Amino acid sequence: MTVEGNRINYQASAGTLILKNDKNKPTIAMFYVAYFKSDDNDASKRPITFLYNGGPGSSTLWLHMGAFGTRRSFTTDTVRTIAPYKTINNDFSLLDASDLVFIDAPGTGYSEILDKETGGVGEPKD
Repeated sequence: MTVEGNRINYQASAGTLILKNDKNKPTIAMFYVAYFKSDDNDASKRPITFLYNGGPGSSTLWLHMGAFGTRRSFTTDTVRTIAPYKTINNDFSLLDASDLVFIDAPGTGYSEILDKETGGVGEPKD
């Protein structure tokens, strides 16, 4: 990708972290997508920005594809957006300055509360 004309090599990773209660029982499956600049000489000194939506009920889609990710949705309408969306390089991504981790809140995107039906003991209050 490029940010303001400068090429950035990166690695992308997606995954799910299982959160457990004090009895070691699963309560939440927390989904994330992370981008790491791959040609940084000392990754241990590189900052990490964690991005998550304030909700309720919305994943990090618009932070990810609307503002800070490596690609963004191209829209011409500033009032409302209607699918399908064209995606383009995000010339204004934060990846030039910081690695990025997008986290979906439980109950949004691919994150979920792990209740009895899904093999856990989670509740909405979790």
